[in-house]
Amino acid sequence: MRHNGELAIAVLIFAHNEASVIGDTVENVAQALGVGDEVFVIADNCTDDTVKIAKDAGTQVYTRNSSSSSSKGQVLAWFLSSYQDLLINFDFLLVLDADSRIASNFLDIIKDNIPEKGDAFQCFIFPQYNNQSPIGNLAALSYLLDQRVSDKVRKRLGWPVRLRGTGMLITPDVLIEICDKLDTSVEDIAISLLITAAGIHIGRIDQAVVYDPVPESSDAASRQRARWFRGQWLAAWQYRREIAYALTKGPGGWSLLSSLFLKPRWLFLTASLFLALALSRWWWISLFFWGQVLFGLLYLIIGLIILPDRKTFIIALLRLPTYIYMWVRSIVLSFRSTPWLKARKE
Repeated sequence: MRHNGELAIAVLIFAHNEASVIGDTVENVAQALGVGDEVFVIADNCTDDTVKIAKDAGTQVYTRNSSSSSSKGQVLAWFLSSYQDLLINFDFLLVLDADSRIASNFLDIIKDNIPEKGDAFQCFIFPQYNNQSPIGNLAALSYLLDQRVSDKVRKRLGWPVRLRGTGMLITPDVLIEICDKLDTSVEDIAISLLITAAGIHIGRIDQAVVYDPVPESSDAASRQRARWFRGQWLAAWQYRREIAYALTKGPGGWSLLSSLFLKPRWLFLTASLFLALALSRWWWISLFFWGQVLFGLLYLIIGLIILPDRKTFIIALLRLPTYIYMWVRSIVLSFRSTPWLKARKE
């Protein structure tokens, strides 16, 4: 639904008991809307004032009340299938988290920089950290390294990048086509795999920045990563056919899979170091793992050189054991069966 040749974008905000942030988020997004753009809040099984606050902020709210708890992927699938006649009128759907923030010219930036051809894009996610929490700083470092280094290389090589949950910009027909397969709590992994298997390339629009807060405490970060950790391995089985397809696509597909599943990076780096030492008698085998270790260190060094605020990140790296402990806790917590396991407590 173009207005005078301009793209029309629907911003979708998914919320489960987000009364503390949803009002500010809706008001923030509303200032970026152009002619033909809309913002919709999808409230899933909310037991607080999320729906009222969102409506008071001036947006349309679509409420889902089910007898059983739901994952974000299921809620996305429900909304896409239930309101496809509405959504198909837009050129693109932009998915944001309930606590994401954007600039007032954010949608204008997208419209000015989006390629003429393409159905799926990832905006740049800038992690908001406060320089005080080592957990928050290290989480931000991981986000920035992955986008500033890894995704930049992928983009230059013409390889697909992963979607990141928030800041996903996808045409409605593509999302509607795959919505019946989104029975997952890691919708970013699922959508990345499904649309890649459909032959759709995922690009980046780095000029459009989404500001996303990172957990500052170990408890909050553990809850968030527990959901990620549990979800990625369930997704590895659930979307095994799509993974098999990506494996056939050569280095580009392998790179996409590594960005989706080889997390956390420090764990695989540690495993490579252990194997390199354990297999030292067979140097021709251990050489491969030493290469992985050296590549990981080089990756970190390059990232620290090109990132701003490197002093903060270097100091945070001195607290790396705390970050590793947080991840260990999250792995244990991942065995809990809570679909909306999020950083903020309700």
